[in-house]
Amino acid sequence: MVMDLSIRQLRAFRAVAEVGSFSEAAVRLHLSQPALSATIQKLEDAVQARLFDRTTRQVLLTPEGEELFRLSSRLVDEFEAVTDNLQDYLERRRGRIVVAALPSLAAVTLPPALARLKSQHPGIDILVRDTLHGEILDLVESGIADFGLTVPPSTSKRLDFEPLIVDRFVMVCARNHPLASHEWVTWSQMVQYPIITMAKTSSVRQYIDAACAQACIESSSQYDAEHLATVGALVKEGLGIAALPSLSMPLLQFADLAEIPITAPEVQRTMGIIKRTGRSPSVAARALIDLLTAIHLPG
Repeated sequence: MVMDLSIRQLRAFRAVAEVGSFSEAAVRLHLSQPALSATIQKLEDAVQARLFDRTTRQVLLTPEGEELFRLSSRLVDEFEAVTDNLQDYLERRRGRIVVAALPSLAAVTLPPALARLKSQHPGIDILVRDTLHGEILDLVESGIADFGLTVPPSTSKRLDFEPLIVDRFVMVCARNHPLASHEWVTWSQMVQYPIITMAKTSSVRQYIDAACAQACIESSSQYDAEHLATVGALVKEGLGIAALPSLSMPLLQFADLAEIPITAPEVQRTMGIIKRTGRSPSVAARALIDLLTAIHLPG
């Protein structure tokens, strides 16, 4: 025989068993007493056994009721734990977000949104993976990261892109460099000096290579570095100049570098939020995305 029992019936049964009264159990469960009695009757019909002995003064468990109480208590506890945890999750009292972001975005754009999120929902845990563009795409596409902050992905990727920030490239050099006093510089002027670039796999390098191709010039790098801090330190020591997104400049304050706009051509890059196509973010991730969008809305 297959018994068709519901959690609702078992919760009603336990309430009556614990308080020993149908009227008190009905108040606890926010039910009318007739509705509670009907629920218990359906449960007794399902198990084909009487579960309570009712007198004018009290309600007592029958031997079958005692056995059901023993067997069902853990199930009801676990179900209530599941519903409580789910409610906390849906109301953003708990949760976990993994964000993959370019270092400049992770250090400059993301922290204000994270601070607001933690003040509103302190129970949410956040893991930030600051890395290069290619790995960000892999982390988001594989589902390891809830979303990414980077430049637009290639059309071959199964990812959606939501623009957030437009950033322009600037030249950085030591303050005693010949170009440091210029109001602006061209790519042709820059390649007359040693160039320090980011790694070939970085989005920054790809934009620089495209700009040089557009200006019909060749750029040969003296040093390739994977981290902005390394680029800044090399430039500080006068080993070369670099073209970097202006958003990255707060990360290079330690180097006290000159920052000069670049023209001919002027290069900008749009950065934003990438998500897996056709997949909904968690409620916690959605909260962070909404904060990022709100902070960077025009005006």
